[in-house]
Amino acid sequence: MNHCHFSILYNELPFLRQKMPFLYENFEQLIFFDLNVGTYEPHYSTDGSHEFIANYPDPENKITLIEEDRIETIEDWTGGGSIEKQKMFGLGSKYVRDDIDVFWCTDLDEFFHKSFIGKVEEIFNDSPEVNSIDMRHYMFWKNTNLILCSDDDDGFDMFARVCRHKPGNLYGHCSIHQQFPKTHIVTDDRYYHFAWIGDKRTESKLKHYCLPPTGNPRYKQMYDDYLKEVWYNFPNDFRLDSEKIFGSPRMHPNQAMQKGIKKFAGKLPDYINTQQLMKDLCQ
Repeated sequence: MNHCHFSILYNELPFLRQKMPFLYENFEQLIFFDLNVGTYEPHYSTDGSHEFIANYPDPENKITLIEEDRIETIEDWTGGGSIEKQKMFGLGSKYVRDDIDVFWCTDLDEFFHKSFIGKVEEIFNDSPEVNSIDMRHYMFWKNTNLILCSDDDDGFDMFARVCRHKPGNLYGHCSIHQQFPKTHIVTDDRYYHFAWIGDKRTESKLKHYCLPPTGNPRYKQMYDDYLKEVWYNFPNDFRLDSEKIFGSPRMHPNQAMQKGIKKFAGKLPDYINTQQLMKDLCQ
């Protein structure tokens, strides 16, 4: 099967450095749409992500970097979340080649084992009624040793990141499971989602969620309190035993999530250099 991976991004250089070699080796097409839409003046990444993609060695002509900052000109879109991100997915859909069999759209901070690609092919080959595939997430917090959890669950449900491709498909942001049923849930594997690592990155994400034009101002006080009372009060030398849960229910930035943290006991994909990733995210 031929696989296409599509990414929307802004200032994701640490993750690009880790993930790009893996994506280039295992996918037939890579599409990147780099744009900060959380502002009234959309612009490309400022951390070198745009240049990294543009200059990445591409002897097999796999890489497409979409360079469009006028999202108001995009006419076809669907999905959930912000209209701006829906439009990014709408335009990205038009670049997927007709010979592609499988469309992927994991975020750049979401990693997976190479074996998952084989599972995807096996599911689609054996189950013609299945059109999309979902898998739960380990959500990392502060570093690669801690994950967010509840008392009885250490995984997160998100949205399907993988589906069959047919020419002309319009892919929606956060809506693949709705657009392309039946969805198969993989239960013996996980995405490794480095959502909450790095002070600057965490502050930037929370600002995006609560400031116009894409955010909700109602969240500002909650996130300001979280940064002051939880995030910056957390000791850098913290250690946690494998079965213990700490800080429940305040550790997730969105207090409605009711999460603590626990020690991650699994095995990360072997292509991730965790020391370099932590250095890049926390410098």
